[in-house]
Amino acid sequence: MYLIYRAQNALTILIFAFIIAYLFQPLVNFLEKRRIPRILGVIVVYFLIFLVIGTASVLLAEVVVQLSRFAVDLPTILKPLLSWIQNLPDRILLIPIPSGMEEIFNQASLAFKNILEGFTGSLLLWIKSLLEHGGKIIVVLVGGLFQLVTSLLLGAYLLYDLPRIGKSILKAFPEVYQPKVTELAKKADKAVGSYARGQVLVAIIVGLIVGIGLGIIGIPLATTMGFLAGLFNLIPFVGVIVSSIPALLLALTGGWLSVILTMGILVLANQMEVQFLNPIIVGKAINIHPATAILAILAGVEILGLWGALLALPTMAILKMLYTDYYQKSKFYKEG
Repeated sequence: MYLIYRAQNALTILIFAFIIAYLFQPLVNFLEKRRIPRILGVIVVYFLIFLVIGTASVLLAEVVVQLSRFAVDLPTILKPLLSWIQNLPDRILLIPIPSGMEEIFNQASLAFKNILEGFTGSLLLWIKSLLEHGGKIIVVLVGGLFQLVTSLLLGAYLLYDLPRIGKSILKAFPEVYQPKVTELAKKADKAVGSYARGQVLVAIIVGLIVGIGLGIIGIPLATTMGFLAGLFNLIPFVGVIVSSIPALLLALTGGWLSVILTMGILVLANQMEVQFLNPIIVGKAINIHPATAILAILAGVEILGLWGALLALPTMAILKMLYTDYYQKSKFYKEG
């Protein structure tokens, strides 16, 4: 455990490289079956990866610039709302009050007004702080550039040699257990691979719904918001909340009608995902109850943070496969 802790940066690079190789292995195999050399297949995959990274960099830079400008205009934009909230207690006092209750309502009104003023002031400071730290996020991303490049380089080697690496790992097991290990690996690949690729497809569809919807109602950077919605949607149940914040903030520049319409589009995309896309595309791969999935994600976040959120459901898929395909079919389960 100590050695693993000391080598955690190297292990992170290795895990990320393996994820790249694992996710794009079917595409390389598909091209190889079409008589395209494996090395050319890897080049095609990496061209697509760098195209996505370049596009993402441009879009994220636009978001940071736009939100930085938005931070300057934020007090003016929120002024009507804050004024309405702060004057709400005075409006309540216009309602006829029975005699003897006026003092109580005056005290309650004053307390309520103080609470609202404190809340709105804190909200304004929090939003400003969030927007002004956009530059620090870029610095953190630049700081991890070396790890990203190393992971991509290592991922290319793994992607090219993944079949041979798999055979080498299999030979590490005793020969008598190799058929069972092969069977287990195929079932795990079916469960995890189907989930991972299904989740990517769902994220793309959700991103398109959000991007097109926001573009129709005229929200600034609608394409970028759609991209962020798809990107964060790779984190189940959590991504939709995170991706909604910048979209709603930008919608404020168009007035409260734009905010309401934006919220409607985000809710529509979320319900499309929950009611139709996940059950049809992802649900068949893992067949895990939503409550179990949420608990698994929360536990993963507590243990490994973002990595835990990403790996929670694939881990649950493997555990369920072991439970149904091996434990429930075992002699111990049937005979005790």
